Amino acid sequence: MQSEAKITEPITEKGLDDFYDFLEDKYGLHLRWYNQASLKRRLEKVLMEFRLRDLYSLMLLIVSDRKHYEKFLDHFTVNVTECFREPKSWLEIRESIIPFMQRQQNLSVLIVGGSTGEELVSLAILLEETKLLNRARIVCSDLSEAALEQARRPIIPRAKIMDAIKNYELSGGQKELEMYYQSTATSCHFHSYLFENVEYRHFDITQSELGEQFDLIICRNLLIYFQTQHQHHPLARLVRHLKPGGFLNIGEQESLSFYRGPGNLQIVSTSQKIYRQDLIPSY
Repeated sequence: MQSEAKITEPITEKGLDDFYDFLEDKYGLHLRWYNQASLKRRLEKVLMEFRLRDLYSLMLLIVSDRKHYEKFLDHFTVNVTECFREPKSWLEIRESIIPFMQRQQNLSVLIVGGSTGEELVSLAILLEETKLLNRARIVCSDLSEAALEQARRPIIPRAKIMDAIKNYELSGGQKELEMYYQSTATSCHFHSYLFENVEYRHFDITQSELGEQFDLIICRNLLIYFQTQHQHHPLARLVRHLKPGGFLNIGEQESLSFYRGPGNLQIVSTSQKIYRQDLIPSY
């Protein structure tokens, strides 16, 4: 990162095209699939934070060292999350999906876009309360290595804990949320036993393959950052990672209505955007 501040120039269409080509060739990151207006705003913010003049300067920086690329991803990605976010969806999982999972001996769950760990906390507590945590393996994934590092030690600021408690209660929580964390003057640190069966893995929904399938995939509020005509690419990747009979949960404002990819997804909940893969795959 440069030490002297520079005046950031407006991002040009040619600059964007060259930057897209560079990231696809060097790192396989397909930024052309993302919402362009939002993408441009985020890139402008990155340039200002890195004190760089233009995207060509950013290319020179991140090509020089993988650490600079990781820092770029950390600044570029949107880490907006909260504990038991969209509580009605967690309640629907508790009521409609958990009964199926309780019939199984071993479970595997994938969180896509795990961000700083609040969604992982929510899932682990839900599995603990439904007596599934000890037989579940959780993969918490994200594009950003820095976000994954934070997710390894989930902490909620004390200022946010009241919202977390409210969401937990709306999600059907069976106990007091404070049973699951230790408070300090500024933060709430969640107990480590909740995360003993968690793996933390880098996963780029535009290109990565994890080499396995899951009983439940939670991927909320990530598809909204893609252009509608390109959402089938990451969706097809998610479906390939579903076991026959596995469940997929996306965000309340997202939709699969346009999806025409492989697999045959059945609607479990229209309002909470939960789908189930056929027991017999169609591909």
